[in-house]
Amino acid sequence: MLLIQHSAIRIQQWHSAYSINLPMPDHAALRLRHSSFGIQHSPSIHYDVVVVGAGPAGAMAAMGLAGRGARVAMVDGSHPREKPCGGGVTRRALQLIDEDGEGDGVAITDAVFEAAGRQVRVPLRGREALVVFPRRTFDSALVAAAVRHGATLVPARATHVQRTGGTWTIETQHGVLHADWLLGADGPSGIVRKQVHAPFARRQLSIAAGAFVDGVRTSEIAVALLDRPRGYLWSFPRPDHLAVGACAQADECTPAALHAAAARWLDAYAPAANRPRRTYAWPIPSLSAGDFDAERPAGEGWMLLGDAAGLVDPITREGIYFALRSGAAASAALAARHPAREYEGAIRDTVHDELRRAAWIKDAFFRPRFTALLMHALDRSAPIRDVMIDLIAGRQSYRGLKRRLLGTLEVGLMRT
Repeated sequence: MLLIQHSAIRIQQWHSAYSINLPMPDHAALRLRHSSFGIQHSPSIHYDVVVVGAGPAGAMAAMGLAGRGARVAMVDGSHPREKPCGGGVTRRALQLIDEDGEGDGVAITDAVFEAAGRQVRVPLRGREALVVFPRRTFDSALVAAAVRHGATLVPARATHVQRTGGTWTIETQHGVLHADWLLGADGPSGIVRKQVHAPFARRQLSIAAGAFVDGVRTSEIAVALLDRPRGYLWSFPRPDHLAVGACAQADECTPAALHAAAARWLDAYAPAANRPRRTYAWPIPSLSAGDFDAERPAGEGWMLLGDAAGLVDPITREGIYFALRSGAAASAALAARHPAREYEGAIRDTVHDELRRAAWIKDAFFRPRFTALLMHALDRSAPIRDVMIDLIAGRQSYRGLKRRLLGTLEVGLMRT
């Protein structure tokens, strides 16, 4: 059950409740339904901001801007929808606010790691590390909150964007919008990035391919580190199905190879036996350290958010936290004297710094020698298990990771 009450989006599930701390009007109290967005749009309105894409990044930005009185439109024809994604929301993206209630999320109680012929189970119960949500539920809550604040959802796909004389023209399937600012939150293949910056090269993308497996209920996640292709496989439980997928760099693999890896794993996973599978595949940004230096998050009259800006962890491919963070940063920057400069500085100083460090580690992380050492350390070392739990939860940054690993005395991990 999703509730919006006063000062937070409350997402209640199983035996705990988690929230995104978002400013809400004092009078706000809305029980959400997946498609009750209250859509209204007048083609005669000149908007202050048009946000193309109403996922977590776009909805977060629209919510903050509309809450400050800006005229904001979100252009997205996909809602309500289930997105191909693990759906894991880290502890740093959600804050615990309660101890009871039931709902649409699954609190993860165990993480099972597999690599080099070994398997290690790490208990997470009571560690508040990770909650898995259907993206239909999670994203709908954010969109409805943005609409409640005063943003308009235009249920259409943007087909063309162009800036003339300081004004953006956004053409959609159902009409034309005009705005002073354009925010691109329409993913790695979206129209906005292609127009204002440059499309991602194949080497800057990962491919994720897998299946939704219906009728499986569990509270454990599984993570299998892959050697060929270099990457990993995950199994994340949602209330009535599993989201299982494998991912690797797009220039090192094919969707067919990843589908095959996911299928082999599912064939050996007893809870998924004889269950129907719905396959999917999609691109995920996965940038190198040098790529972040060349990225341009904002320019004259535009900003890129979330996946459209490449803001995804190169190791875990987790992007929901960075999407929310970029949406909040864009909203705050547009209240500044020099919005593009303010937003670019915020992204470069914090988000890029963290993701660049992950990119430095990535090459070593998926090497067979490292994964073998990691599995051995997980099996015997409680401090290493604590590090992994905090990485899953987002409590452990990459900036301090080397120092913390040194403190575990697992010196072998530092030599790879």
